[in-house]
Amino acid sequence: MMFIGRRKILYPLVCLLFYFCFTAEAQHNKKITGKIQDTLGVALPGSLIKLNSALDTLATAADIDGNFSFSQVKDSIVNISVNFMGFQPFKKTYHLSKGIQQIQLKPIQLIESSNLLNEVVVVAVNPVILKEDTVEYDARAYPVREGDAVDAVIKKLPGVEVDKNGNITAQGDPITKIRLNGKDYFGDDVATAIQNLPADIIKNLQIIDDYGDQANVTGLKTGTPQKVLNINLQPDKEKGYFTKTTAGAGTEDRYVGSIKANFLNGDQQIAANGSLNNIQGGSAGISSHKSIKLNYRDKWNDKLVSYGSYRFNHNTNQTLESVASQNIYQDFTRFEDQQNNNNNKNYSHRLSWNFEYRPNELNYLKIEPDLSFEKNNSLNTGFTTTQLQQTSSERISSQDQYRDAFNFGTRVFYNHKFNKSGRNLSLHAVLNSSSGGQDQEVKNDYENIDSLGNRSYENQYQLGENQNSNFRNSLRASYIEPVTEKSFIEVNYEWSRTLTGNDRRTLDVNPVSGEEVLNQNLSNLYDYQFTTNRAGISYRVKHEKLNYILGFAAQPSVLNGTDKSRNINTHKETFNFIPTARVVYKFSKEQNFSANYQGSAQQPGFVQLQPITDNSNLQNTITGNPNLKPEFVHQMKLEYKKSNIKRGRTMFANIGYNCVEDKIVSAKTIIPDSLRQETTYMNTDGFYNARAVYSFSFPLLKKLFMTYYGGSNLSNNIAFTNNERHVGKNLSVRQGVKFRIDIEDIVDTEVNASYTHNKTSYGNTNLVNRNTNQLNIGIEGRNYFFKDLVLGYDFSQTINQGFGTGISNPTLLSFYLEHRFLKENRGSLRLQGFDLLNQNTGVSRDVFDNEIIDRQSNRLTTYFLLSFNFRLQQFGGS
Repeated sequence: MMFIGRRKILYPLVCLLFYFCFTAEAQHNKKITGKIQDTLGVALPGSLIKLNSALDTLATAADIDGNFSFSQVKDSIVNISVNFMGFQPFKKTYHLSKGIQQIQLKPIQLIESSNLLNEVVVVAVNPVILKEDTVEYDARAYPVREGDAVDAVIKKLPGVEVDKNGNITAQGDPITKIRLNGKDYFGDDVATAIQNLPADIIKNLQIIDDYGDQANVTGLKTGTPQKVLNINLQPDKEKGYFTKTTAGAGTEDRYVGSIKANFLNGDQQIAANGSLNNIQGGSAGISSHKSIKLNYRDKWNDKLVSYGSYRFNHNTNQTLESVASQNIYQDFTRFEDQQNNNNNKNYSHRLSWNFEYRPNELNYLKIEPDLSFEKNNSLNTGFTTTQLQQTSSERISSQDQYRDAFNFGTRVFYNHKFNKSGRNLSLHAVLNSSSGGQDQEVKNDYENIDSLGNRSYENQYQLGENQNSNFRNSLRASYIEPVTEKSFIEVNYEWSRTLTGNDRRTLDVNPVSGEEVLNQNLSNLYDYQFTTNRAGISYRVKHEKLNYILGFAAQPSVLNGTDKSRNINTHKETFNFIPTARVVYKFSKEQNFSANYQGSAQQPGFVQLQPITDNSNLQNTITGNPNLKPEFVHQMKLEYKKSNIKRGRTMFANIGYNCVEDKIVSAKTIIPDSLRQETTYMNTDGFYNARAVYSFSFPLLKKLFMTYYGGSNLSNNIAFTNNERHVGKNLSVRQGVKFRIDIEDIVDTEVNASYTHNKTSYGNTNLVNRNTNQLNIGIEGRNYFFKDLVLGYDFSQTINQGFGTGISNPTLLSFYLEHRFLKENRGSLRLQGFDLLNQNTGVSRDVFDNEIIDRQSNRLTTYFLLSFNFRLQQFGGS
């Protein structure tokens, strides 16, 4: 009995002892978290981390943000080692506090390895990180010369192209905006933004599919995104300044002067850019340019951030161009050859601003006012020859035009987050008002020859006055309700209205007496309004690998037009069901796929609607059609992205397809026994456009990289000629390859070769196909000598085939020789020679409706320029 009693007592005591021992052991287990990054603070995903102690043997890898964690760590003295290709191994012993279970280590910073002898290590410093809608490039993987601007880095990014004017294309789509640390930088002036920042303060660059403010706040992404480039600074370089001044003069009266300045102090950013030059040779004609551009950003208090930009531009341009047009009819082709001299002067001011207000964590308000003014004066003269079978005409023309425009608009976005996670209410309002005027003087002298050889003459002299106004407002409301932790429902409604008015007055002037007579047929007072109501619902599911949105909307539209001069009213109603869909599948951290569909209604243009005839060219008159219906556009896009950080490979590919219901197309008619072509507009179906773009980049050798790229575009164009439906298909295919060699302080060069084939065919005519081919070969780069001397060069050869007579095959060769001097290479002297062979011209082909247009224009030709550059820079105490 005593034994039994003792057992009854000892048994619970033993259990209790085991419980306390187990609990004590569990309480002593620790969770250790940390982050792996380089000395610049850039995360190093994929780093291998090992933890060893007398009681532990654990291993893990850093995630895409460089974070790692170990749970159930038993010992208080642990050894942690980190390995990542291209960096020196890290080892350290940590003494952990016994009474703390959650331990956050200071970020572990790895030092770059100086041994880059094997291919594996070299490739490792070429990281491209893929996220759902973002491609992130590590700036260190694309080294540039000291003093270079960030545009030098962008030119090296796989899948990204920068043209001579500073326009950026990423994965086949244009970059519409630049951001600095997530905020707009110089508005939509992409070229200025990328030339105003020094490259050596950049941490990374992100190509982002931006779906707008609501998506950025709520994460619900619908609609058609814009490509945005976000530039993130290194954390220790967010305080400092940078200035660069350039002045130069050369032969052929060429000159250049500029000053660029940036001041950064954390949340405060001030940037200025002033320039004047006449050496911009990347576009048609000979141009001179003057500009002042300012950018500002500051956090006024804990709740309010303000940022924006102002810019003034004054541009002049003279373009000499040859234009060859072919209007394809069922049984014949109408040819038109023009020699034009276009002189243009343009002044513009624009102020764009943003106010972001966060009174608390639940509410967000953004107000974006935008104000602009522009005036333009142009004088265009030309000589045109028109041929149609056995008849011809010659026209000497002159058109003097003055135009001004004023625009003011405001966008307001408000979002409220409820206490329940994922529940949001968003309001988005747009108010925009614009007005403008246009005065023009048109003179035409015609000499016509009929099929029998008879000649006739005709003179035309017109004065025109045009005043227009446009008022647009819209309001959109959206409510998002979480269904589960991973799924949401959005209900939305949008109302939009556009009011447009135009007052046109045309005077016929007697060429001999100068008498002015009002032309009633070409004068009118016309107003129209386009109103839409759109209600929709969508369902979103968000998982680690798969995200998708499915929804639909109903949209009735009303188009009303009033010709007050003739008391004519038009009224059109349409109704559309609009499905929406978006799918993103993440195969891995380095590979994802997305698919998007979006539908939208587009109103006709004012010129297309206005029921009067523009006969400023008697051989080609244009009359609007007030009975046009709005177009409805179906847009679909598939996109695939893949990167391999270890091997340095990246791949981007996308396919887009647009189909338009009630497409507004031209309807052209040849007046019998004449050369005169009358054009109006009508709605039809059958138009579509398909596009594919791809880019594949990988290293061949230690410092040699290759990019294979290409794309194609297929358009099914519809037009009506002489009251018959006309179908023309245009196929353009481009293939190219680039080789880039980049050896620090020795050479930085890219060799590029591309071939473009353009084919236009007409299935229901007896006309032969129109084909053109274009081969481009070029090399652009820099060689470095003695650390202070740079030789830059740009060579290209273009071979054109099938464009017709008079189209040249230009060979372009430019160079510069630059010597750096003064302390920290602050000064440089550059001798530049442009187009040494004097062959710079521009050649292009456009195909639409039943028309093919080939253009050749003059561009800036041979000159030499000597310039001096002075740079001052200090960031983060450097």
